[in-house]
Parts: sequence; structure tokens; C-alpha cells
Amino acid sequence: MKKYHGRFSRTGKRFATSATAIALALSLYAPGALADSGDDEAMAKMQQKLDAALAAIAQLNGTVKTLQSELAAQKSKMTKAAATDPEMVAELDERVVELENAVDTIDGRVGSRAVANAFDATKLDIGGFVDIATTLAIGEDKTEASFNREVFELLLKSKLGKDWELFVAQAFIRNAPLKYSDVNARRSPFFANNNSPVVTDTVIAWAQYAKNDMFKVQFGRFITPHGIINIEHFPAVLLDPEQPQFLRPFPGQTIFANFTDGLNIHGSKFIGKNKFSYNAYAGTWAGNSTNINVGGRLAYSLGDSGLTFGLNGTYGDRSSTANANFAVLGADVLYQKGRWIWKNEVYVTDEDGAKGKVAFYTMPAYKLTNKWTAFYRFDYLDTGKLGGESIENALGLTFRPIYNAHIRGIYRWHRATKDTGIPAADTHVFQLSTTFNF
Repeated sequence: MKKYHGRFSRTGKRFATSATAIALALSLYAPGALADSGDDEAMAKMQQKLDAALAAIAQLNGTVKTLQSELAAQKSKMTKAAATDPEMVAELDERVVELENAVDTIDGRVGSRAVANAFDATKLDIGGFVDIATTLAIGEDKTEASFNREVFELLLKSKLGKDWELFVAQAFIRNAPLKYSDVNARRSPFFANNNSPVVTDTVIAWAQYAKNDMFKVQFGRFITPHGIINIEHFPAVLLDPEQPQFLRPFPGQTIFANFTDGLNIHGSKFIGKNKFSYNAYAGTWAGNSTNINVGGRLAYSLGDSGLTFGLNGTYGDRSSTANANFAVLGADVLYQKGRWIWKNEVYVTDEDGAKGKVAFYTMPAYKLTNKWTAFYRFDYLDTGKLGGESIENALGLTFRPIYNAHIRGIYRWHRATKDTGIPAADTHVFQLSTTFNF
């Protein structure tokens, strides 16, 4: 197609020159020019100019006919080229097939129904996921099994206008959490009944203004921006949907709250191949709507190495009814390069009137193929309470037959360590889980 472009360009220039000449000639014929000629001599001169203009128009008329003939010839050549050029014919056939497939797909999805539209937003994206788990728990005193988790979460993202957007995650949950019926809550596992109506929760709901990549403001309910796994959050991307112990119960505030209702200012900037990002937030959590928590995160990624380093800090109050001020200091390191992914987080707290808490985990993972990934996680938590120290080892294999399906088999060995007057106890958990996202 490019070899014809130059000819059309030259032809277009000739048209433009001819059109300009006609316009100049007609301007001499304008009534305004005649209105200023008051004597015979001026009229004679105008008559001469008019005759010249008419002659030019006649000449240009011939030029136009010639150009029309050339265009017809060029069109004929292009038609023949398209018919005889195998590459051009193949490309056209391929595009026709793609269009037919697209039409069939859209027709199959939509049929005779109307496509959903946003009221006033310039763009509306709809997605979601279904997360299901089956779990076997073998404790010191008993063994229990259950289809214990069914979660459907609907995700909506709307572009409200230039620099403004809205995001909402609405969850519908049937969850039978693993608990213990013995006094020290470590020997007799059972799955709590979930016969109540489906639990609904607006997990995330924020509006955001983005001046640029370095300055964005979120207002509403957002994921507390600490560490690695809490920020990743969504089960579809997690190798183990059961988050580390310091993020349980979900949602809660064992070390820091999983979610915050308030204001989050964040941004990022590339410095060469490296990337700097930050978060600064203030807000409350669901267990204490009276007192404000403040916190932030700084992270720096070394582009070529695959390493990201993060620092996290929080200060607030855990209770609205008692003096329970706390401070958290944490660090995290992520290595992600080639087939390796290695996540590490550590946190320590200072608690008013209570012993500080300590939590850390290390979680290496290796992509065996594009679909199979194996991982291990060592997870330590000390809540500072009597019998509050536990160690968990998790070993898992995940499979993604397609991009939108994540299937996992996980073995988890949970050990509640010995404490004053409380013997150690082990629970062995086997879990199959699947996440389907759209």
C-alpha cells in the first residue's frame, strides 16, 4: 500500500494548486470588485481580467478531467494489485475472519439483551472472583473436614472523568472458620456453622483523584498499605489464600488492620530503572471507629535485580473502650526475577499495658512451568498473650490451567508452642482450594 501513497500525494498537490487558482480567479469576479469601478476605463480593465479568469477556468477544467482519468487508472491498478498480491489477500481474509469471530463472540455473550452502561461515568469495568475451599483438619483430640469457604466478590471500577475514578469490592461470604473447642483453643479443631444468612461486606470502596503518578488521593475504605501480601489481597493472585498469621482473623487487627476507612495519599516515581513509591494514610478500622490510626509505607525497587525493599510504620489505638495505644514498625523484602518469587515480612509492636507482638514469615516460591508453581512458607507469630506463640509451616503446589483459574493443594502444619501451664499442640491441615476470576 505504501508504493501508492506517493502518487496520491502528488495528485493531491495538483488538486490543491488548481483549486487555489480557481479561488483567485473567482475572487476577481466578486461583486465587491465591480462596485468600485465607476468609469468606462475601469470597466474595460475589469472585463479584461474577467476574460482572463474565464480562460484560466477553462484551462483548469481540462486539468481536472486529466486528473480524474489518472485517479481512475490508479484505482484500477490498486484493485488488480489487491487481487494478485497473495500477502494482501491473505491479510484481508484474516481480518475478515477476526471480525466474524468477534461478532460471534459478542452475539453469544449478549444475544438479544442490552449491554450494561454506566449512568454518568466515562468508563465502567466489571469483574470478580469465586473462591472455594475444602479443608481437613487433624488435631490432637479430633479430626474434622468441611467444605468450609465459599466467597463471591464483585469488583467494579468506574472512570468518573479526567483524573477521577471509583473502585468497589462487594463480597458475599459463606465461611465456616476453623476453630478449637478446648479451653486453650489448640487441641480440638472444628468448623463453625454458617447457617446464618450470607454475610455481605463492602470490602473496599474508595474514590480517587490522581494529579499525576506521584500524587494520588484515595478516600473511603481501602486496603491498609503495609507489606506485600496484605496489599496483594485478592485470592486470585495469592499462592495461599490463607494469609500469614499476623493478618488473621480476616478482617482484624492482630498487628495492623487489614482495611482502613479514611484518607490515603500515595504515588510512585521511576528513577532510571528503579522505582520509588510511598503511602501516607489516616483513618479508623472497623473494630474502633472512634480513634484515628496513622501510618505509612516507603518502598524502593531495584529494577534489574528484582528486589523491592519496604519500610512500614503505624500508630493508633486498638480499642475505643480501653487504653490500648500501639505502634508498629515493619520491614519487607520481595525478590521476583525469572522463575523465583521470594516474599519476606517482619513486624514488631509496642503495646500500652501489654507485651509487644512479633510476627514474621519467609515464603520462597518457584515456577516449575508457566502453569505450575511450588511454594513453602515459614510463619511465626507471638501475640504477647499467654499461649499466643505459634509456628506454621505451609507447603503447596498450585496449578493454573487457564489464566482465570487457580487450583491449589496445600499442607499446613500449625504448632501452638508450649507456654506456662499449657502443653504444645499440633494441627495438620490439608486443603484444596480454587479461585475463578473474571
